[in-house]
Order: sequence, then structure tokens, then C-alpha cells
Amino acid sequence: MYLLATVALLAGLAFGGWGAHHLDGQKTVQLSEYLEMFVSQAGSISIDRPLAVKNAITNNLFFIGMVYLLGLTVVGAPVILALLFARGFSLGFTLGFLTRQGNGEGILLALTSVLPQNILLLPAIFMACVAALSFSWLLIKRFHDSRMPVCPGLMGYHLLILIVACIAAAAGLVEAFVTPQLIKAAAAILAK
Repeated sequence: MYLLATVALLAGLAFGGWGAHHLDGQKTVQLSEYLEMFVSQAGSISIDRPLAVKNAITNNLFFIGMVYLLGLTVVGAPVILALLFARGFSLGFTLGFLTRQGNGEGILLALTSVLPQNILLLPAIFMACVAALSFSWLLIKRFHDSRMPVCPGLMGYHLLILIVACIAAAAGLVEAFVTPQLIKAAAAILAK
């Protein structure tokens, strides 16, 4: 299960990075202009903290909840792998595009905007996906051997998902409180 999850995530990261480096010229120019406008205005943007916290935590928990529900089904395994691939793709695309920007500016933006919350969130998502795949596999094995106990695996699955949900909520707090401050600091450095 670890191998499957790792391959799905790394494939997503690789394809996302590849996609960012192979954008056509017009889309690259549009995204670069949007990024420059964002950096120039980042220092003056006011953030509604309660709404940012709510959105970040809700989005993270929604993703974990989807993985959790899919893990309770036999047919959920391919969808779990697809979700993990999609998460890797979006992260790879973002990092690939940001690091393409010249003179280290993009690397600074990638470090400040993407890295802080993903230090917590990415391992949490990975653990949730592996747990969901493992429980789904347990259900498949149960079809062939009806004497196989499911309850201990189900209890462990619930406990692990609860822990992962707490980590995902903490990542949401980092995204709402820490990341905006780091982005503002990076924008101030880049504006000089």
C-alpha cells in the first residue's frame, strides 16, 4: 500500500512539474503577470482570519473525509489513488511554475506559500490514503474469508483517520496564520 501511494503521489508531482514547464507561451505570460500583480499587492492585502481558518480547515478535512469514506468501500481504492495523484499534480504544478520564475524569486515564493502547511498536510494525506487503501484491501480479503475479523482493523482505521484529521486541521491553522505572514515577508523582500 505504501508503494502504491508513493507511486501515485510521485507520479502526480512529476506530471505536475512537467505540465508547469511545458505550458504554452500565452498561459505562462498570463500566470506570470498574475503572480507579479499578486506579489506587488501582497503586502497590502488584508486577510479575514476567521474565514481563512474556516476555509483552510474545511478544505483539508473535506479531502480527508473523502479518503476516509472511500476507504470504507471495496471499490474506493482506485479513486483514492486518483485523489493522491491529483494532490501531487497540483502541488507539482505549483512548485514547478513558481521555481521557473527567475533569480530565485519563485523559489522564495514556493518556500513561503506552499511549504509551511504542506509540511503537515502532505504526510497526513499520505497516511490517510495508505490507511484507506489498507482497510479497503482488508474488505477485499474479507470477501474470500468471511471468518476474517474486520472490527480491529476498523477501530484502527477510525483512530488513524482521527489523528490525521487533527494534523490536517493543524495544517489549516498554519495555512491561515503562518503562510500569509511569510508571503508578505517574501513580497516585501521581492519588492526591493
